[in-house]
Amino acid sequence: MSAFTIPVRVYYEDTDAGGIVYHASYLRFCERARTDWLRGAGVSQEELLHLGEGFVIARMSATFKKSARLDDLLSVSCVPVKSRRVSVTFLQQVRNAKGELLFEMESDIAYVDKATGGLKAIPAPMQDYIHRALESALGDK
Repeated sequence: MSAFTIPVRVYYEDTDAGGIVYHASYLRFCERARTDWLRGAGVSQEELLHLGEGFVIARMSATFKKSARLDDLLSVSCVPVKSRRVSVTFLQQVRNAKGELLFEMESDIAYVDKATGGLKAIPAPMQDYIHRALESALGDK
């Protein structure tokens, strides 16, 4: 369970007037990868909404290295690097078909009660999945 990666094709809607990927599109690409990564733990965002809880971004730090362009095929990776009782830190990278690093982001996602906005402990099955992924990532180093 090392780096989880999804393919993303750059569409016109992801770009600015010059065919360069708009900065906010990288955040959407990373959100898709994190959501799909959580699906691997059996987590459905829809089910979490019905329960009145879920993940929110608490912090992010991003670095733009190179530009992606219209019609590029990208790989977006998602690796947990730290886990706490109520949050997880992810390292995410976006690479082009040549493997060149285009964008890198570290983000903390916190588990919250949607009604109150207060922090909640991440449920045990999700914590187990996160810890297995962390152990796998550490073993890959």
